[in-house]
Amino acid sequence: MGSPYDKEPCCGISLLKYILFIFNFFLLLGGAGVTGIGLWTLLKKWDYASLLCDDLYTIATWVLIIVGGIVIIIAALGCFGAQQEQKCCLLIYFTLLLLLCLGELLVGIYTYIYRDRVNMELERCLNSTLVANYGMPDQEDYSKGVDNLQRKFYCCGASGYADYQQSLWKVKGKAGNLSSPDSCCKTESSYCAVRDHPSNIYHLGCVDGLTNYFSGHLAIIGAVCMAIAGVQIFGLVFSMCLYCHLRYEEQEPY
Repeated sequence: MGSPYDKEPCCGISLLKYILFIFNFFLLLGGAGVTGIGLWTLLKKWDYASLLCDDLYTIATWVLIIVGGIVIIIAALGCFGAQQEQKCCLLIYFTLLLLLCLGELLVGIYTYIYRDRVNMELERCLNSTLVANYGMPDQEDYSKGVDNLQRKFYCCGASGYADYQQSLWKVKGKAGNLSSPDSCCKTESSYCAVRDHPSNIYHLGCVDGLTNYFSGHLAIIGAVCMAIAGVQIFGLVFSMCLYCHLRYEEQEPY
């Protein structure tokens, strides 16, 4: 008569197979969601893309999109390995998932660290580029980005409406009689910003609004990466348990 423990590995394998398959099915959906969030963040970012001085935000967003795609591939591999009881696939799945988990943690940490630099970087960047680029003939995209920014956040200039007095737009006479762009007006109309100190003009600068905007998006990227990495720990545990059960069953004498 066989030992009462002979059938335990089979029961364990059957249970782990279904747990791992279900886990990876939802992980695949999560990967699709992460890719969608990354694309949404990237598209929203392009509203003000021309205002950024570096590509760090763009890089972080593309990393999120790539991570989502890799999660989909790894989840599909995990589903296949679990259902087919392929030890090789499970081992590859475990290794890739571990590397991905570590990468996501690094991206999450990076985004939270970079958030602290956003205010300083944007203030420096917006001040210098606004003075040099706004209203210039070859900077239409930049000027449009600034106008959209001022309308969205009800602000004017980087630090305030006075920034335009030192801008090339004003110095070179491109502004005409305008003290600031019409997009700075609370009630916008053509030449609404003709007066030097109109009450109709927003006096607050745009740095704070833009900083909060990008900080919020970076927080989403960091939180998603951390959350996915945390969930993937269960996948690591389940896949290794199934791998060990399959290996045990293979070595068990009959």
